Amino acid sequence: MEYFLAGVIMFFATTLQGISGFGSGLVAVPILALWFPLTTLTPSLSVINIFVAALLYWKNRQAARPWQWKWLILAGVIASLVAGSLLVNINEQALKFALGLLIVVVALILASGRQLPTAEHTLGHLGVGTGAGILNGLMTLAGPPIVLFLANARLPKVQFRATLSLFFCSIAIANVVNFSRQGLYDFHHGYLILILLPSALLGAALGQRLQHHVSEHRFRQLTIGLMLLSGIIVSLQSL
Repeated sequence: MEYFLAGVIMFFATTLQGISGFGSGLVAVPILALWFPLTTLTPSLSVINIFVAALLYWKNRQAARPWQWKWLILAGVIASLVAGSLLVNINEQALKFALGLLIVVVALILASGRQLPTAEHTLGHLGVGTGAGILNGLMTLAGPPIVLFLANARLPKVQFRATLSLFFCSIAIANVVNFSRQGLYDFHHGYLILILLPSALLGAALGQRLQHHVSEHRFRQLTIGLMLLSGIIVSLQSL
């Protein structure tokens, strides 16, 4: 039953990502972590994220500016490789609590509408990319720092989506390479990927179609509400 529910959650999460360019990890990871250990979940979702991010990047590729974000992407890839090497040695309960707290904090920042200090320089790109890469390597949750950074830069909507998708695809590839090198993938990962991948791709494709028909204001409210709920749930579950 948990695999069926996981597929439904993944479909809903990637539909949100198809609409906004982000959010699948913020919605799916806290809930799926209730049923699957992060040592299974993180490598499996990394494979799925490659396909989802590649699909969304292809749909928005005309607005992509890869060289503008080269240091951001490079830092994310390197940090993902380093953090992913630590995955099997982490305290999972502590990590879940940190994950839940992080999501709540990010949701409150987004809800406040606060304009954060700009990081539009090479050191800023390296710092944000590193923070996102660490979260990706440990929890496939690179979204919070990179979304806050790009939202603060006030990119046009399509460029925002294209940049996020390119970054997510790059660090997901780094994760899969790293986990494969460590020999982490086994039958359980393959089964979970086979269950979740079709739901994820269908959700992303639907979200891409719906993005033109959904009010950004309403979607922002929904996303923040889901982030708060997910963060609270996973924090309480870790205690």
